[in-house]
Amino acid sequence: MAIIPLKQTVTIRRPGVQNEWGESTATTFTLKCRFEDSNKLTRRTTYQSGFPAIMAEEVVTVAQITFDKFADVRLNDEILYTDESGMQRLYLPLNIERIRGLNGKPLLTVVSV
Repeated sequence: MAIIPLKQTVTIRRPGVQNEWGESTATTFTLKCRFEDSNKLTRRTTYQSGFPAIMAEEVVTVAQITFDKFADVRLNDEILYTDESGMQRLYLPLNIERIRGLNGKPLLTVVSV
C-alpha cells in the first residue's frame, strides 16, 4: 500500500537500441502515480568531461510525478500522461529524486518534468 493515494497512471516509453536494419526496440510500460501540476525552479547540475568546473542551469519544472517505492524511471525516458479530460501530454524527466526511509529502502520516487 502506498504512502499517498496513487489515482493516476502514466505510460513510460524507454527508447531502445537500433539494430542493423534501423528498427528500434523501445519498451513501453504503465505505472500508477500521483501527478501534480505546478511551477517550480529546479537546479540541474551537469558534469562534463574535460571541464574542471561543474556547469549548473536553472530549469522551470511544470509538474511532479510521484511513484510508490522504487520506480524504474530514467532521464532518457518519455512520460505520457493523460489527464481527466482525455488530453495527452508528453514529458521528459528533468530530475529524479528517491526518498528513502530510515531503513534505507526507497519510499517514494519523485520525478520533476
